[in-house]
Amino acid sequence: MNFASINAKIKAMRGNLLPYAIFESLCRMDNVEQTARALTGYTPYANVLARFSGGEVHRGMLEQYLIFSLSEEFMRIYRFISDFNIRKYMRAFFLDFELSIIKTLFCTVFDERDISYSAPDLNLLFGKDMNIDASNLISSRDLGEFIQSLRGTELYSMLSDRITSDSTLFDIEMQIDLYYYMNLWRRQRQHLDTKNRGIMERIKGVEIDMRNIMLVWRLKKYYGMDDNLVYAYLIPIHGRLSRAKLVRMVNCLSSADVEKEIEDSPYGRVFGAMEDIERSFYMEMSRVYRHIERSNPNSLATIASYVFHKTLEIRNITSLLEGVRYKLTADEIMQYLYLPDKVDSERKEAP
Repeated sequence: MNFASINAKIKAMRGNLLPYAIFESLCRMDNVEQTARALTGYTPYANVLARFSGGEVHRGMLEQYLIFSLSEEFMRIYRFISDFNIRKYMRAFFLDFELSIIKTLFCTVFDERDISYSAPDLNLLFGKDMNIDASNLISSRDLGEFIQSLRGTELYSMLSDRITSDSTLFDIEMQIDLYYYMNLWRRQRQHLDTKNRGIMERIKGVEIDMRNIMLVWRLKKYYGMDDNLVYAYLIPIHGRLSRAKLVRMVNCLSSADVEKEIEDSPYGRVFGAMEDIERSFYMEMSRVYRHIERSNPNSLATIASYVFHKTLEIRNITSLLEGVRYKLTADEIMQYLYLPDKVDSERKEAP
């Protein structure tokens, strides 16, 4: 596949990503409704937020419908891709977005929180490939019914084997993450040529390494979890982090010992003192995507990088809305945002 035309389209779409200065301005809004009105002035969110015109805006409702912007952007890209195999892979890549909605719906089973999605909304967001009847998901009254409503999907096969009535929401979310990465890794090898497979395995290898590192550290620091249970939550794929090194981290007796192992790993530079591991994760992933995209312009890296940064933008807007809701100062809100444009301008590019 020649990526010249799709890269030109991505370049135009990237011009609509919100710059650092806009986030600084949005952080100074007085309330959620005012923030929503301001967002309607930016092309990617105008259509999505138009549905709130004239009505009261609730933060939860706004956050749930912001996801439509990401879905619309992906479909614009997807329809522009002519290669069948690239399309199949990108469906697996973007599945992370659809699975995040499944996680939100699982939350409603555990704590009965309200959702603003209608069945037609969900059917639109899931698409045909997921083969899910959204009306059954919404009407599920307990965990068993919810899992049964996923029957006919690969996700159902995995969850029905591993989830019991005693499973926690954390157990379920970890299994969904495991499904995503295992499915993506398989699709990379099935559908991508040697060059693009190598590129995406490099990117996703780094992502999986860091997710495993963060998981081990958190489980050791906050839960003192048994090693065998820790292993059950890990993604059995690695990039630059060797299996032996990961095992040493799991076998550590304390989070302090884990930190020493991390410092002596390929990700010691990334996590530093472990003060804000989420920020370290997102900033490193942004750096990796941009570095590989620049090094491989005629490849899948440009599409993948844009989808990542658009997803990160939605996450930042969600955090911003939360800060505005709780009346945090603009400076306080900015501390919760992961804005790679500002960081990239101040940080020397690592090789």
